[in-house]
Amino acid sequence: MDMEPGQNIIDLATERRRRGPRFDGEMMQILEVSRDLICLCRGGAITAINGAGARMLGGKTTEELIGRRMAEFLIPEYGPVLDLFLAGMASEDRPVPTRIQRLDGLTRDVELQVHRAREIAADATVVTCRDITKEGKLAGSAQDSDSRFHLLVDNSMNLVCHVVAGVIRYVNQAGLKMLGAAEPEAVLGRRLEEIFHPDYADLLKGEMIETAIAEDTSVPLRLHRQDGSNFDAIVKIAKLPSRTGQELMVEARDITAHNRAVMALRRANETLEMRVVSRTRELAEQRAKAEEMRQIADAARRFTERLTDTVPSPVWFRDARGNIQSANRAFRDLFGPGDGAAALPDEDAISDVELMAGTIERTSFEAAIMLPGGGRVDGLFLKTAFCDEEGRPVGTIGIMTDISDRKVMERELRRLATTDPLTGAHNRRNILSLTSNEMERCLRYGHEMSVLMLDVDVFKMINDRHGHATGDDALKALVATCKDSLRDIDAIGRMGGEEFAIMLPETGLSGALEVAERLRGNIEALRLKLADGGAIGITASIGLTTCRPEDVAVDILLNRADQALYRAKEAGRNRVEAG
Repeated sequence: MDMEPGQNIIDLATERRRRGPRFDGEMMQILEVSRDLICLCRGGAITAINGAGARMLGGKTTEELIGRRMAEFLIPEYGPVLDLFLAGMASEDRPVPTRIQRLDGLTRDVELQVHRAREIAADATVVTCRDITKEGKLAGSAQDSDSRFHLLVDNSMNLVCHVVAGVIRYVNQAGLKMLGAAEPEAVLGRRLEEIFHPDYADLLKGEMIETAIAEDTSVPLRLHRQDGSNFDAIVKIAKLPSRTGQELMVEARDITAHNRAVMALRRANETLEMRVVSRTRELAEQRAKAEEMRQIADAARRFTERLTDTVPSPVWFRDARGNIQSANRAFRDLFGPGDGAAALPDEDAISDVELMAGTIERTSFEAAIMLPGGGRVDGLFLKTAFCDEEGRPVGTIGIMTDISDRKVMERELRRLATTDPLTGAHNRRNILSLTSNEMERCLRYGHEMSVLMLDVDVFKMINDRHGHATGDDALKALVATCKDSLRDIDAIGRMGGEEFAIMLPETGLSGALEVAERLRGNIEALRLKLADGGAIGITASIGLTTCRPEDVAVDILLNRADQALYRAKEAGRNRVEAG
């Protein structure tokens, strides 16, 4: 039997009576053409549903919806009502607007209707849903547009009024102010010609106003204020669509200030010719003087360029717009052709802002730069403001000294001061400083942090049996293994002998236990080759703890981890204990 999509629900009861109480696969194939949800429920539970319905409820297949209660998909306040419909205890001839909640948590606005299907079973119902979400959004958008339109009109700088049959029915705030009216009632209900100067009143009646409307142009008129004064305005009258054809929109813009400006301009033009003659003579004298000054400036510029080219360090001048206007030979040799501004560090531009603002007169900073041809240079930058004769900054002068060798030496000294020379781990002083800083941050912002204390088991026996060189190799291998197992933000430091501290930022107790067990297992898997060709393994005991709000010093945190380490040793070594 062929059925049109729109007749599916109407003909469904007839089809069921003819064919008996069925909702079989053939009928579902027919309902698949519908874009609306159509489903059969028994006792409120879905027993069959079309593909559009499955998609509307957020399902990927119809099978995952079979057996679910239809009321589960309605927002809570509609659930009990739908249960009555589905139980056949209530009915509704028209669709009910409601809202469904999909399997993925999204909601859709729908029109829902429940049809009894007693010919199928006493508790059988057919449910249809039409998605009206987009319609609701369009209605809301239209309402928003209407509100914005009224807001725009009411806040217009020009007078805007609505006239019906020659009587003013609406005027905006700008119109009230322009007419000198304190309240809308002073204007509403008046004839349109009453707000104009009497000389123009006849223009707003009969054929004259029809002509003004037909020409669709703005005309200069005079309007009449409440206090009896008058003002000039540009007025435009437009006919609004209406059944009577007697609705107008009148817009007026006050041009009093414009007219005063025109009169002032006319008076100024009267004396312009005399001023032009006088000014032309002055310009000729100024041009001659400017040419003389230009020649002097060119000579001074050439001298300055030769002078700065003798300076071995890069020197440059940047104007107020940020362009490098002048640079010496050392600058060009370092940065190559072009102005070289792109290669300068960010600190250079930041310092220029401060110098040009006058907040500082000079500054210095160290920064690394990447050269256009490759390579890195560490530089010491000296900057000063270049001021005009009145003391106003008009640019900046920069000098860069190459300090690459010094920075290499500083980095090496810093490494030696913070690193254990044997293992490459942080030394005791540095790991305590890092842990203290991280602990302070953890307590301030409520973050998690853990500390591990690690000790090599029976390390003295390794030294005694195999020598101190083997012991040193064991410590180095242990640190290398730990670094491979830790994150970049973690830190390991040698506290002394074979004892190490490991700091784990942003890590709670469960995470710390996982890291500790991984470290213990990786260390246990190590094999150290001996000089005689043999190999030995090492193990480590680990105690750990997490930062607590009552921890006021890093020593408290480390002591708690140390006590946990002691318990790990007492319990047989090669294990992890938390404290």
